[in-house]
Amino acid sequence: MNKKHLTMTLLLLCLLVNTVAAQHGRRFADPVFGNVTVSKKIRYSEAIRIGDSSPTSLYFDFYEPANDTLSARPMVITVFGGSFVVGYRDYKDMVEYCTRLAKHGYVAASIDYRLLYLWQLNTTSIVRDGYMAAQDISSAVRYFKAHCDEYRIDTSNIYLLGNSAGSVGILAEMFMGEDERPEATLTLPDLGTMHSSGFAEYANYSPKVAGAIPQWGGVIDLNTIDQDEYAPLCMIHGTSDGVIPIDSGYCFSVFSSSALPYLYGSRAIAAHLDKIGIENYEFHCFEHEGHSFYLTDNLEHKIIPEKFNACFNIVRDFLLRCQGYLTIDDNPSKITIYPNPATDAITIDDTNYSQGEPYQINIFDVNGREVFSKTITETYPVINISHWKSGVYLIQFEQDGKCQNKKFIKQ
Repeated sequence: MNKKHLTMTLLLLCLLVNTVAAQHGRRFADPVFGNVTVSKKIRYSEAIRIGDSSPTSLYFDFYEPANDTLSARPMVITVFGGSFVVGYRDYKDMVEYCTRLAKHGYVAASIDYRLLYLWQLNTTSIVRDGYMAAQDISSAVRYFKAHCDEYRIDTSNIYLLGNSAGSVGILAEMFMGEDERPEATLTLPDLGTMHSSGFAEYANYSPKVAGAIPQWGGVIDLNTIDQDEYAPLCMIHGTSDGVIPIDSGYCFSVFSSSALPYLYGSRAIAAHLDKIGIENYEFHCFEHEGHSFYLTDNLEHKIIPEKFNACFNIVRDFLLRCQGYLTIDDNPSKITIYPNPATDAITIDDTNYSQGEPYQINIFDVNGREVFSKTITETYPVINISHWKSGVYLIQFEQDGKCQNKKFIKQ
């Protein structure tokens, strides 16, 4: 064998070894693929925007690990934010998510959806366009299920990830039933059912997904989320969000009072899930952070690496858990509450969490009302709950701007 053939053989052998390693063991937990293949501007649907008479084509960009041989890969569909007025599928955060996910062994797609013209902006048009965005997300899910062989997608493991308006659309797509549609979607004219948009050949494919990561998202009505339609959620939200409140309130309340829709944010959704007995969710709040906090506030909207990394790690671990894998942290739940259920008092075993440093505890009832708040400096703190009402409570631990959440039951 000459030197040239030997070099080529060694290169192919290294490629084979790297590919095999990527598809066993560390895949999904680590960025085992060095390169990502991106296919741009592939049409998945067409639909009419508000104010138009002819349909607009909707596209996606597709990201996949280079030289991947797995026949069916889990998929993440990302949906950009922008108040339903601005935005594009190559926004920096969507590109970063898709690229990193592909390096971890997923396939990812960043999709278009219909937007409003700026001069059409009002409460009614935002509600209507939010519903149309949800219809477009449904169209995308059904498209990828129809083309699962072409894109080598595991249709039982399709997830949605959104930013702001994208998250609002995701939550509506997942949970809003025909009898729960806002009045604004039924007239001027009727926008049709949630899953009626898109190309007719994909109509019979299911719009259901395996889970979703709505970042700083919200819903118009908490009661749209029920046990029958539920899929796991991983909610990420800043406590100082003035665009979509973490609890509830009017959008952009920092600028106006009631000119825009009233939404229930991530903490209100978490309280609702507790109330209806759903435990399979994650709620990650970031103290004192605002809206889209991993992006700079200037017009460039650059990614702030440490903040984006914190969110990506949450997404990574959520996806691992959904697929039944161990997370990066062998012991992600470092806090124990006992007894649970409790009658008179709870004790917190925080020895693996606090490391001797003070931290903040906030406790909320199922309606999202704060019932307890204290800075903890001692080990094994005991909290008297004897006078509290029976029910489920969310306890939030915050240290150095990072939060963990636990639930306990007061009998």
